[in-house]
Amino acid sequence: MHEYSLACEVVKNVMSIAEANQAKEIRAITLGVGKLTHINPEQLLFCLKTLMTDTIAKDADIVLQAIFPNMECECGYYEKGEVIYSATKREAKEKRNILDFLKEPDEFHGIRAFFETPCPKCEKMLHASGGRELIIQSIDIEQ
Repeated sequence: MHEYSLACEVVKNVMSIAEANQAKEIRAITLGVGKLTHINPEQLLFCLKTLMTDTIAKDADIVLQAIFPNMECECGYYEKGEVIYSATKREAKEKRNILDFLKEPDEFHGIRAFFETPCPKCEKMLHASGGRELIIQSIDIEQ
């Protein structure tokens, strides 16, 4: 469960930043989580909440925002990942029996979009750029 070690690092960094800014309380933490990190959001949230017990962040709201990889091709084509992700999920639902589609984890179809999408200009396979990050985007503190 790599979510625990990631949560440890996040909490360590958040507490260090809070201490450097003489925070009395941490109200909210916003994390950017790449769609290709294979992080389980529920496990990450559980680990963060557990590690923040008995700290100034014990009541903090934790917001996880998805970071989509951008799709690029050697021919110069570029598309934001959110567009590819949405289109591929819609196509998968349209092309397959809806009952078969629901049997498999929905996230798998979305992630597969970043590895099996041909370029609309040249038909070569697009490659993902980014989407593997875990970033502390903001910390709301009370001083």
